Amino acid sequence: MNQMRFRPRNGRFLAAAAENVVSVFDVETQACRHSLQGHTKQIHSVCWNPSGDLLASVSEDSVRVWNINGDGELVHDLSCSGSKFHSCVFHPSYASLLVIGCYQSLELWNMTENKTMTLSAHDGLIASLAMSTATGLVASASHDKMVKLWK
Repeated sequence: MNQMRFRPRNGRFLAAAAENVVSVFDVETQACRHSLQGHTKQIHSVCWNPSGDLLASVSEDSVRVWNINGDGELVHDLSCSGSKFHSCVFHPSYASLLVIGCYQSLELWNMTENKTMTLSAHDGLIASLAMSTATGLVASASHDKMVKLWK
C-alpha cells in the first residue's frame, strides 16, 4: 500500500492505494466496498473531502475524484498539464476546489468549472498537503525543506 486515509467524521471507511488501484474498505465488516480503477500509473496520494462523500486519488499523470456514497463512480478526471502530480487535499473553505501538489507548484482545480490555476510554490516536489477546516488554511511540505501556509 502506498497511502491510506480514513473517511472523515465516522471513520467507517478506509481508502488504501496500491499500485494504480484504490480500495475502499468497510472497517466494521472488513469487506472491500469499492475497487476504484482507472489510473495508468502508481497512485501517490488519496484524500477525502470534509463531508466524506468524495475521494480523490492522484498519480503522476492524472487526478480522479470518486463518489463514494453510490457505486464508487468517477465524477471528475484531470490529466496532467506538464506538472507532475504528487499530493492532494480538498480546500477547507471551497468544496469544489482540489489543491494538487506538483513539482515546484500547486495546481488549484475548480472541479465545477473544470478549470485549473497554477501557483509557483516551492523549489522542490510538494510531497504532502494538509488542510484545516477550523482555520481555512492549507499547508504544503516540500523536498525543499520548507512548509508553507496558504489561505
